[in-house]
Amino acid sequence: MFLMRAVKIFVPQRRTNVLRRDQPTEPELMTGIIRPLDGLEKVLRYEPDTGRFFWLVDRPRKTKAGDEAGYKNKRGYIEIRYNHKTYNAHRIAWYLQTGHDPQAMKIDHINNERSDNRFSNLRLATEKENARNRKKGEGVTSKYKGVHWYKRHQKWRASIGHAGGCMHLGYFEDEYEAHLAYCRAALRLQGEFANFG
Repeated sequence: MFLMRAVKIFVPQRRTNVLRRDQPTEPELMTGIIRPLDGLEKVLRYEPDTGRFFWLVDRPRKTKAGDEAGYKNKRGYIEIRYNHKTYNAHRIAWYLQTGHDPQAMKIDHINNERSDNRFSNLRLATEKENARNRKKGEGVTSKYKGVHWYKRHQKWRASIGHAGGCMHLGYFEDEYEAHLAYCRAALRLQGEFANFG
């Protein structure tokens, strides 16, 4: 009798899994941070010349229709929160201007300014194309993108990422000459997405 009571005490009660309104549904969990954008045209106005967004409806916490929407996150991107979901402003800009949801495609900031959402600064890109349009990394030995000091040969080495690997472009006495070799290769291999750092 005592054992039966002990078992009853320690067996957890089954709870029904009630989905709250602010919890993501299963399809949202599967798509990760890429959220469908349809419907946002009813609540947001986008100015393509300035890249700014304005609410068309009153919002909680004293935000009124006509107020500017969005805030800059830690990575420098503008985000807009609506209906318990956070959206990247550059993706909304593309959708509101073209009528097409970019879905799995990336929206590239041509000038590398993450908060500059003017439509003239945005373009559709694959993940690889988006990665090509990056500035020179921090902590490298050269002041130029695509160049580093190769200690073994005591020369500047030029290289470029291509086809999932690193393409060697040569060794140079002059740092700037090595960078020119990188720039020529970037134009040939990456086209409009080439970034010279």
